[in-house]
Amino acid sequence: MPRSVLITTSVLVVLAGLAGFWLGQRQVSLDTTGIINAVAARHVAEYGGDVTNCLGWQGEGDVVFQVRCGDVTYSVDRFGGVRVAAEDSL
Repeated sequence: MPRSVLITTSVLVVLAGLAGFWLGQRQVSLDTTGIINAVAARHVAEYGGDVTNCLGWQGEGDVVFQVRCGDVTYSVDRFGGVRVAAEDSL
């Protein structure tokens, strides 16, 4: 195998490993306040109301956080996906 191909392949593998590590570290550094604020801002943009009326807590299983704003409860998964878990009466 030519030396230039080996060097190029090695550099690409190292860069891919570093990018994967960096993205993994970004995923781990999610903070509770940031998640609750993001879900609350989304709720206020869609339904109106006040951001301070939202409350968040740890979820169970695949749900990392649950956020309740008014009568709507949102579930946040570990990938940052947000879905409406329950609507009491809108």
